[in-house]
Amino acid sequence: MTGASEGEKPKVLIFLNRLVIGGPAIDVISMAGFLQNDFEVLVVYGERESHEVEATFLLHQYPNLPTTKMKLLKKSINPIDLFKSITSLFSILREFKPDIIHTHGALPGVLGRIAAKMCKTKVVVHTFHGHFFHSYFNRFFSSGIIFIERMLSLISDSIIATSNRQMKDLVYKYHVVDLEKVTIIDLGIDEKFLATKTEKREDSFSEKYKIPSDTIAIGIIARIVRVKNFFLFVEIVEKVLEKASHKVIFYVIGDGYQKQEVQEALTAKGIKWSNNDTEKDASVIFTSWIPDVGEALSVLDIVILTSNNEGTGLSLAEGKYCGKPVVATNVGGVSDTLIDGETGFLVEPNNANQFAQKLNLLIEDEQLRKKMGKAAEIFAKKKFSKINEIDKLKSLYKDLLKVKK
Repeated sequence: MTGASEGEKPKVLIFLNRLVIGGPAIDVISMAGFLQNDFEVLVVYGERESHEVEATFLLHQYPNLPTTKMKLLKKSINPIDLFKSITSLFSILREFKPDIIHTHGALPGVLGRIAAKMCKTKVVVHTFHGHFFHSYFNRFFSSGIIFIERMLSLISDSIIATSNRQMKDLVYKYHVVDLEKVTIIDLGIDEKFLATKTEKREDSFSEKYKIPSDTIAIGIIARIVRVKNFFLFVEIVEKVLEKASHKVIFYVIGDGYQKQEVQEALTAKGIKWSNNDTEKDASVIFTSWIPDVGEALSVLDIVILTSNNEGTGLSLAEGKYCGKPVVATNVGGVSDTLIDGETGFLVEPNNANQFAQKLNLLIEDEQLRKKMGKAAEIFAKKKFSKINEIDKLKSLYKDLLKVKK
C-alpha cells in the first residue's frame, strides 16, 4: 500500500472508538483539526452506546475535518458486526492509503494496528488515553488484555502515553512496551472548546441552574460507570453535607449505566437529588452530558474526580484551565495533572474521609479557593497547551516517516 506522493501532504488515518462527549474524543478531534495544516487527515470512529451523547458539536468546530462513521463498530462486541467492521476498515485503508494510522482506544487499537500491519501501512501509532489493566475486569481477563497489548506493541512503531505516570505503568509495572518506543505527550486543551458564552441563553448552564451567590457549586464531569467510583462520590457527599457550614450543591455532569444505582444510593442515605433541577432543595443535581462544558466550569467553584483508574483526567485539566481548584483520587496519571497542595488536593483511592476533609477545606475558605484556582489556571495553561501537543505529535510523525522511507 502506498500513501502520499512526493510533494503531497502525508496521509494520517485517526481511528477512534466513539465520537462521544468525553476526554478522548475532545482531545482527538481537536488534535485532528490542527493536524490538517501539515497532513491529509481522515477520522474514523464507531457507534456510541445508548446512554452516551454523540459529540457532533465537536465536528462543527472543525468543519473541514473529513470523517467516516463505522456504525457496526460498538463497545458491546457482536462477532458478526465485528467481522463486518474489520472488512469495512480494510476497505477504508485500501481507499485512503494512509502513511500513518494512529489508533485511540482499546478496540480501535486492536483492529487498527492489525489491519495496518496487514495492509503494510508505513507507520503505526497508538495512544493510551487510559488502560484496562485493572479496575475494569477480573484478574484473569485483565491479564489477557495485558498479553494482547504486549503483542500489539511489537507491531507498533510508537506508543504515546499522556502522562509520566502512565508511561511508568506501561513500561515498568505491566511491561507492555519497551521504553524506547514510548513518547510522552501531554493532552492539549483548545481554548475554543472551553470558551464560555456571554449571552444569557435560557439553555445555558448558568441560566438553567441559577446557582445562588452564597452556594458552593461542586462539579464532577465523568461517565457514571464502575471505574469512576460514584459510590465513593455518594459517601463524600454525605460527609461533606454533615460538616459544611455553607450551602453546597454537587453537579454530576455526565451519564452512564450506573446512574439509577447511584441515585438509589443517595436516596438510601437521605440525600435529595434531582434530574435537571426538578427537585427543590436537592443537594445533588444530575445534568447529563452538556456540550458547553466551559460554560458550566465558569460557574462551578470546585471540580472533583473519584475514579479507581484514570488515564489523565481531562475534566481535571479543563477545570484547572478555567481557574478551578480540584480534588481527585491519586490514580493513573491524575498526579501529573496537578500540584498537590497548590492547585488542588490528591487523596488516596476509596478514602471518603480524606476526600471530604480536603473538600471541606476549600468549601470553608474562599481565599484558599481563589489562591488555588489562580495557581491551577497558570499551571494548566502551561502544561496543557494545544500548540505544544500538536508540535510534539507532528515531530513524532515526521521522525517516524523518515525512518520508513
